[in-house]
Amino acid sequence: MKKIETTLLNLKNDIAAFYKPDLHHFMVMNAVEVGDKIEVQWFFSDYAHPCETTCFFALISPHEEIPSIKDIVVSAWVAEAELVDLMNIKVENTQKGFVLEPDFESGPLRKKK
Repeated sequence: MKKIETTLLNLKNDIAAFYKPDLHHFMVMNAVEVGDKIEVQWFFSDYAHPCETTCFFALISPHEEIPSIKDIVVSAWVAEAELVDLMNIKVENTQKGFVLEPDFESGPLRKKK
């Protein structure tokens, strides 16, 4: 797997430069708590054998808003909405209530302090 570090400022440019719809499949978006930060990850797989995986990642504070990539990868809205509900992170133009009811416990997958 290739792991490529990016920043929230460079994220959209980095993914747009990489992503080719006929060559890459957007698999999933993930978030992992790392101390007081969150590592947000965007995973892509090559369609061609050997189907290499590429992960873009950015380390953010829990209160930062992540830019949406759905204008580059249309299907990304699903993964973005899941992380808003499950990790209680902010994604540009994404509201709570896709996976969980809007009044459900905030970020049930976040570590409890």
